[in-house]
Amino acid sequence: MTAFVTTILRGLMTALGSIPLKVHYALSPFIAWLARCVFRYRLSVVRDNIRQAFLDKTPAEINGIVKDFYRHFADIVVETIWFGACHNPRRLLRQNLVTVSNPEFVEQLSQGGKSVITLLGHCGNWELLGGFIQYCGHGTTLREENVCVVHKQLDNKVWDSIMALNRTAPMAVKPFPGYVETRQLVRYVYEHISQRKFYFIITDQRPYFKSPANIEISFMGRKCKTMTGGAALARKFAMPVCYLRMERQGRGRYVISYVPICEDASKVDVRTIMERYYELLEEDLRKDPANYLWTHKRWKWAKRG
Repeated sequence: MTAFVTTILRGLMTALGSIPLKVHYALSPFIAWLARCVFRYRLSVVRDNIRQAFLDKTPAEINGIVKDFYRHFADIVVETIWFGACHNPRRLLRQNLVTVSNPEFVEQLSQGGKSVITLLGHCGNWELLGGFIQYCGHGTTLREENVCVVHKQLDNKVWDSIMALNRTAPMAVKPFPGYVETRQLVRYVYEHISQRKFYFIITDQRPYFKSPANIEISFMGRKCKTMTGGAALARKFAMPVCYLRMERQGRGRYVISYVPICEDASKVDVRTIMERYYELLEEDLRKDPANYLWTHKRWKWAKRG
């Protein structure tokens, strides 16, 4: 039954994804209005998160960020659906949806055969990262066989299966072997320790489980717990660490840039890596407050940092 439902839903999404992206964008404002005003999808959570993160903003400014967020959220939805039908990479390239400003940076970090850890948050449209080979792989050492994208398994098995296919649609190899669930990451690293790998790890979620390895840091002026798995792996294996910035430069236009955190994590403690990561993430949020996934309570807003 799960396989049947997955096939039906996946077929529907593929059919919708075959529609030109400009048609999706035409429908996006209506989707945003439905999500915010009709279904009020996580509206109280979004408003509270933004209010707590930006205490210097007036109520009118908060409302403006909320509205902009839902417009951006609707764009994420339609872009993700469209992306899932990009089995032909040429379709993705023609759209010029994502560009990379400094693709040579990870090339420099990986000199000498080093693996690289890239940490990122839910900025821009992270669901589009499955096309990174088309965005920046040509002319660099980035290949499908040496990239690992880490994800958390969804509770719903049907949607977990659908999103796995959607996120890796442009990949030549199916299923994509570098799509690794977070609980399998340590084993994956050990099994591929002799190979140069490029790991992309979303790191802004609330820790999935209680662990003494989770540390408390300051983020958006508040104390919060953070996972440290990516930084700890980088430290153990002396990997370079960088931050992936994904900026909006107008509808249908995202620009990725890599920002260095450290060249050898074995020489830096985990806390320092994570504090720098959250400094960079906070810098991006203050520059473009709506360019973030505010729909989940990722932090327990306790006290000012």
